[in-house]
Amino acid sequence: MRTVTMAMIATVVLAGASLAAAEAAERDKPRNALIGTWACDPSISTFNGAMPYRSATAKFIEVERGTHVIVDIVEANGVALHFEYIDTEDGTFVPVHGNPFYDNESTVWVDERTARRTERRGEEVTGTTIMTVAPDGKSYVARSSRTRPDGRLYTSLIHWKRAE
Repeated sequence: MRTVTMAMIATVVLAGASLAAAEAAERDKPRNALIGTWACDPSISTFNGAMPYRSATAKFIEVERGTHVIVDIVEANGVALHFEYIDTEDGTFVPVHGNPFYDNESTVWVDERTARRTERRGEEVTGTTIMTVAPDGKSYVARSSRTRPDGRLYTSLIHWKRAE
C-alpha cells in the first residue's frame, strides 16, 4: 500500500512539474516583435519592378491560432489593395486573401527580431520577404524579392514605423 501511495505522489509531483515547465516555456516564448500597427514610410522605401506605395498600414494581431495580418496599401496610382491572412508562424503555408503577388505564405522566425516569409502562388515559390524589427521596436524593414504574376522580378525595401 505504501509503495502505491508513494507512486501516486510521485506521479502528481511529476505532472505538476511538467505543467509548470510548459507554462514557463509559453510565458518565456519570445513575443512576436511585429505585433501592433505599422505605417509605411514611402519617402525612404524603394520599389523596383512594381508600383511604389503612396501609403500603407499593416496590422499584426495576436489570435489563438497565430497572428492575424491585415495590410492596406494605396499604390502611387491610387489603386487600393487589401489583403490578410492568419499566420501560424511555424512554417505551415496558409492562404492569403487579396494579395496580387501570392496566394499563400509561410513565416518562420529566424531570431527574436527577424522573420522570413516564403510566398507562393499555388505550389510554386514566387518570393521571400525578410522582416527585421529594430532593437528599439519602433520600426522594421521588409526586404522582398518575388516574381510577379507576369513573370517580371519585383524587389522592394519597405520601411515601416510603429503607428501606435
